Amino acid sequence: MPKFLVKNKLYPSLIDIYTQRTMYDPDTGETVRDWDYLEYDTAECVIAAVNPEDSLEQFGKEYANKKFVRVELAVGEWSLSQRAGNLRSKQGEYYYQSWNGQRYEQDLFNVSGLNTQLDLNGRIVGYELYLELAQ
Repeated sequence: MPKFLVKNKLYPSLIDIYTQRTMYDPDTGETVRDWDYLEYDTAECVIAAVNPEDSLEQFGKEYANKKFVRVELAVGEWSLSQRAGNLRSKQGEYYYQSWNGQRYEQDLFNVSGLNTQLDLNGRIVGYELYLELAQ
């Protein structure tokens, strides 16, 4: 049974981060971008669900049915060209998964925003990633 996050609660978790590969195809002269889901970095984090209707900002109707997740991480190198998946508790319970007719598959999220968290002395103490469910 898929497990979903309750909004406004923080979950100590694990997350897998995938980085997009860029390769040059000498036969066609094209730059090819793809994802290698077998190569990833796993990081400890804190996850919270985010709902646009709970925000102080006004969002358009196109965001009403989208899933967003906020992730706080202590270390790493992050960019908007990454994806996240296998969001799970530290005990191994998966949060977001979809039934494909035969088995459950882990949902993938695009990194749609990121912030650097600083302490009072200007040192980096963490990162905040905003994830949007990839369609």
